[in-house]
Amino acid sequence: MTEIMAERAGDEPTGRAWAKILLPRILRAVVWGLLMGGELLLVSYMPEVGEEFYKYLPIEPMAFSHFLVLFIVFEVAIQLLRGTIFPYALRTARAVISMILLVVITNGGVMSLTLQPTPEIPLPAGMGITISVDFQAVLGVFLLLSLLSIVKNVLHAVDFMAEAEETGFPPELP
Repeated sequence: MTEIMAERAGDEPTGRAWAKILLPRILRAVVWGLLMGGELLLVSYMPEVGEEFYKYLPIEPMAFSHFLVLFIVFEVAIQLLRGTIFPYALRTARAVISMILLVVITNGGVMSLTLQPTPEIPLPAGMGITISVDFQAVLGVFLLLSLLSIVKNVLHAVDFMAEAEETGFPPELP
């Protein structure tokens, strides 16, 4: 950062100065994107693992892949925009989307799985087993934690803006 500030006094910053700032940010963003869903996305596309994985998921495989990509994009954007106000807004949006998806995917906290007769599950012809799990209380706790995350991010954004007002805004990034 000091190179850029020194160069600002005279000429425009060189590509080398920008690379010193952007390369670590991009690397950090890629690593965090992989940690926040990228590995699950890669594993879900493995032939043998993916079939078993999606068999027990109460959502279509393509929809699940889209959700993973959405969260990866959120995390990459958050990491790239570190040091600005935007990560707080993106984290808040991610928490809201997580809450909505959690309620939709879990059917409001009541999940049902119907087992039909297969060679692995020998049942009389025409019969099936339905297993229902009611975990609305657990879902309520997760939603409350997401609300706390939203409040935390809003308070951090207010604190960031107050601090930036006192100390001045950092130099612009490309």
